[in-house]
Amino acid sequence: MSRVSQQHSKAGGDIVAGDKVTTFNDAPKGKIEKLLKKLQEQYDGDEATQSIIDELARYHSRRTPDGVSGLEAKLEAAGKCDSFDDAIEKKEMFAKLLQKWTMYSSAQLIFSHILAKAEIEFTQVIYPQIPSKTETEINALVIERIVSPIVEECGDELLAINHSLVLGMVYWLAEQCFIRWHHPKQATQ
Repeated sequence: MSRVSQQHSKAGGDIVAGDKVTTFNDAPKGKIEKLLKKLQEQYDGDEATQSIIDELARYHSRRTPDGVSGLEAKLEAAGKCDSFDDAIEKKEMFAKLLQKWTMYSSAQLIFSHILAKAEIEFTQVIYPQIPSKTETEINALVIERIVSPIVEECGDELLAINHSLVLGMVYWLAEQCFIRWHHPKQATQ
């Protein structure tokens, strides 16, 4: 058996003369990841709640600042009537998912987070670009700025959030009048 001295060795990491065992911390890192872990615990323990947090309740109250109310009217005002059938189907898928998880406080926090994220991204980034972009370009922005990031953040097995559901959330927000594809000029033409 030969002996090796590592007394004066230098390296950018560990110097190991035998097997090195490394353990990784599987603790959740982000806000949604932590909430998903908590939701799993609440779901497993059947810890339902009877109250809805204010942040989520805000999205359940409709508003019509421009007089165009409902998903169909919003799509019509934006010249997107041909997408109504698909939009209503996806919106209903999201509404059912939201209803299913509403009685878990962690799920409410997750939904209020992603609804706010979608609303802000749409109203602050996408909506101002609508007059100068094609429908295809706007759809790509919705996928890039809203749909894909939310799926990436929340697409675990428990909630099973996918691209269609997040797009349904966008349509749900439109029906609730938190987002719109038309500008006031378009609605009156």
